[in-house]
Amino acid sequence: MKKLTAIKQRRGQTSVEYLVLLAIAIVIAVVGVGVLSGFIKIGTASTYTKRGTVYWKSTEIGIVDYQIYATSASQNSTLVFQNNKEYLVRLNWVSIDGGPTNVTIDKTMLPGDIYMWQGTKAFNCTSGGSYSYPITFNYDNLEHGLNNKQFTGVEKLAGSCSN
Repeated sequence: MKKLTAIKQRRGQTSVEYLVLLAIAIVIAVVGVGVLSGFIKIGTASTYTKRGTVYWKSTEIGIVDYQIYATSASQNSTLVFQNNKEYLVRLNWVSIDGGPTNVTIDKTMLPGDIYMWQGTKAFNCTSGGSYSYPITFNYDNLEHGLNNKQFTGVEKLAGSCSN
């Protein structure tokens, strides 16, 4: 009887085949993750805008709607504020850029009241471009006599500058 030498020569073949198939699976997984991460990056801006919109509707002084126009546009930008506190407040001013630029409001609001502000001041955006503004409010609690309360939002007010 003849000795089977062919089996001895093929011992490593299974290991090599396994490693090759594993390498192919890893390459396919890396390519798949790369493609999916491209889609995630595409939706990030709209997700950020939606998250900011939901946040600002629920803050102490809420921004329930807004339309921001470019500084050179003939239309006025609009911010719609709502008093989400359970007491009477006077909204003194709003800082749109988180800095020294304040928009004077001076409006007394009952709980749940809505006030629409229109103007061109404090918005620096280019037509068709996007913006992201930190917002700070200054208001007085008229019911309890606490003046100059300040609230700065955690999220920025984000969106696209209208034409």
